[in-house]
Amino acid sequence: MIPAIPPITSGAMPGITSIAQALSTTTPASQSSQTQSASGGGSFGNILAQAVDQMQTSQVNAQSQAVQVAAGGGNVTSATIAGTQATLETELAVSLRNAVTSALNQVMATPF
Repeated sequence: MIPAIPPITSGAMPGITSIAQALSTTTPASQSSQTQSASGGGSFGNILAQAVDQMQTSQVNAQSQAVQVAAGGGNVTSATIAGTQATLETELAVSLRNAVTSALNQVMATPF
């Protein structure tokens, strides 16, 4: 019998939640920008850099879990959830990029 899939909560997808909350978690690559943010010097660029770091971390996690499952170990459910999380974070990043590009194009097309 297939076990029931637990409901998705805000804590189940830390990457998307952290993007929405300006990345409250600290990764080694973004630790200096996190310090700047805490001192009031944070910028939109730093937040984006942290979001990309989190997305990359999720992709690496999904890949390592997929390799474990392929090798006969690991948990298929966890690997599927990690893969879906990485996919959703990537789709979110692409959607944000497209929206920003569209907005910039509109601004550039505005006559002054």
